[in-house]
Amino acid sequence: MPELGHRELVFQLASLSRSRAGEQARGCVNPIRLTGSSTTVHAGTGEVVRTYSSDDEPDGHTYVRCGNRRAAVCPSCSREYKGDAWHLLSCGLAGGKTIPETVAGHPATFATFTAPSFGAVHRHIRPTNGKTSPCRARRDKPRCPHGRPMSCVRRHDADDPQVGQPLCFECYDYTAHAAWQWWAPQLWRYFTIALRRRLARVAGVSMEAFTKTAKVSYTKVTEFQARGVVHFHVVIRLDGPDGPTTPPGLGLTVTDLEDAVRHAATHAHKDVPISGGQTLRLRWGKQLDLRTITPGAGRDNPGGPAHPHQVAAYLAKYLTKSTEDFGLPVAGKLYSAGHAAKHGATPHAVRLIKAAQQLVPVHDDYERLKDRYATLGYRGHPITKSRAYSVTFGALRTARRQWRQRRAQLPADSEVRDVLDLDQADDDTTATTVVVGSWRYAGRGYLDTAAAANATRSANLARIRRGDEASPGMS
Repeated sequence: MPELGHRELVFQLASLSRSRAGEQARGCVNPIRLTGSSTTVHAGTGEVVRTYSSDDEPDGHTYVRCGNRRAAVCPSCSREYKGDAWHLLSCGLAGGKTIPETVAGHPATFATFTAPSFGAVHRHIRPTNGKTSPCRARRDKPRCPHGRPMSCVRRHDADDPQVGQPLCFECYDYTAHAAWQWWAPQLWRYFTIALRRRLARVAGVSMEAFTKTAKVSYTKVTEFQARGVVHFHVVIRLDGPDGPTTPPGLGLTVTDLEDAVRHAATHAHKDVPISGGQTLRLRWGKQLDLRTITPGAGRDNPGGPAHPHQVAAYLAKYLTKSTEDFGLPVAGKLYSAGHAAKHGATPHAVRLIKAAQQLVPVHDDYERLKDRYATLGYRGHPITKSRAYSVTFGALRTARRQWRQRRAQLPADSEVRDVLDLDQADDDTTATTVVVGSWRYAGRGYLDTAAAANATRSANLARIRRGDEASPGMS
């Protein structure tokens, strides 16, 4: 065999490095580089089953996917996150992955909670008969106290930059907007308390008796509206005291549940401090949409009862969006309104961050608001759930990791059926080993442009696949 020259050797090593980095990161645009090692030990005997070290890799690094949920940051990881979210949401509605299928018979509703109005904004009105309606058509053409028109006859497209921007910046209540955004998670907590109390009252029992016979389970997905305020898409389900494995007692129906949701949403409120020693009472917006969830509903039904899988697909879609969609940079921390303006934030977003800045010194409860300027003051998670609602993201990721490990142990010429049968493998096999690792962060991104180009190509393919995945009838 002829001896390789220096150039050929470098080329082959680089190609090997690219293939290994790409194999580990699986299309991630900006993977995390680690250095270190791990040892897999049999828990019973102490025997070392296998060892691994990043020193054995061509470039001395182990690549791990970034795991970012936002499609604007990493399409590949976003797509995987969206798939996990769909399973988490769907299992809580129709069963699967340790959740019994009988859960589909529990009373459940799909609710959308909105924020109140803080001032008129430009809006996109969905087309009727193929034509978008005017933004805010008014025959009397009124003007605000600042002399600006409070009507708009333009037919804004959904991606029009004007959508979500106030008709008058001076009239818009930025203080109330910033305060509501910051306290929204607490307002949700007050709602859940009010909901349980209302259900107990409807059933004619005490709260203690209610908790012994029924449980309210939920999952909540956050979506930012074009005006830069969050609203919540929520699945609310009635279970027995042990969660999805038992039906609810007390004879409560889905009608009872939905009536209780309306009552609790109307009465839940929180009083918060604002500048000037004043107190502001925060409530939910008047628009509250409820749709009964039932397996008998059509999957493409735009109104009325909703199918479990339709709801899951609809909710998973919103988890991959980012603050870029309403006028902020994709990533990075923002330190002030001026900093946001330099990064290209919209005038509306800049004013909202300025209002948040002014709230920080008002009370100690606003101290950490300065860490949330990049999310316009919202401090909650994109998806939350009660403990008993469904499986967890961690369980889904563990199952996928174990499946990949078992698949890698199969011969290269294994039949497709052998690979598929891994889904039925006993997970207890992994419980007999313990992994001891020591890892250090070495940086982000690929070390060569070719691997980065391959990841970018994978990202573009992910965008194409994602294309028109919006669930019909609920977008």
